Amino acid sequence: MRLFAAIDLDENVIERLSSIQEKFSSSDFDLKLVEPENLHLTLKFLGELQDSKLGHVEKLVSEALSGFHSFTLSFHGIGYFGSGRYMKVIWAGVNEGRDEFISLANELEAKLSFIRKDEHEPSPHLTIARIRSGRNTDRLSREVDSLRDVKVGEVRVKEIKLKKSVLTPQGPVYSDVKVFQLKLKSE
Repeated sequence: MRLFAAIDLDENVIERLSSIQEKFSSSDFDLKLVEPENLHLTLKFLGELQDSKLGHVEKLVSEALSGFHSFTLSFHGIGYFGSGRYMKVIWAGVNEGRDEFISLANELEAKLSFIRKDEHEPSPHLTIARIRSGRNTDRLSREVDSLRDVKVGEVRVKEIKLKKSVLTPQGPVYSDVKVFQLKLKSE
C-alpha cells in the first residue's frame, strides 16, 4: 500500500478552492485539477509499504506527533512551480501556520526517513492542479498571477492522518488508515 501523512481541509476551504479551480477549467488549459475530495496537504510521503510494517509506522508517527499542539493554517495566494512557460503544478500557498507545518514535516522526516528520505526541504503548499502540457501556458501564468493575493481561508489543524493511496485509471483514491490527534492548545 502507498502511504502518506497529511492534513485534511474543511468544507469552507474546499469550496473556495473549487471556485478558484473553476477559473482554470473554463479555459483551454491542459491541466488536471485535483478533485475536491482529494485536496489535502502532504506532510510526508512514505511510498509503498508492506502491511506487516504498518504497526511500526503508526507507532513512529505517534511518537513524532506527541509534542505538537493544534494550530491554524491559512491559505493565501495562488502560485505555480516551474517557470511561466514550463509550469508543473498550481498551488495555494500557506501563510499562517507555515512554521508549525515545517516543524511537523521535519519531525516526521526524522522518524521515518529510513523508509523514504525526502530530497527537498518542506515547502508548505496545497496542490490544486497539475499541468499536462505547455498549451496556453502564457495565458495560464497570467491567470495564476492575477490570483497571487487571493485569500482562500483557514483550517484549524487538530489531527494528522495517515492515509492510503490506491491508484485507479480515474485517478488516486485516498482513505484514512489512522488518525492522530494533536494536543489542544490551552488558550
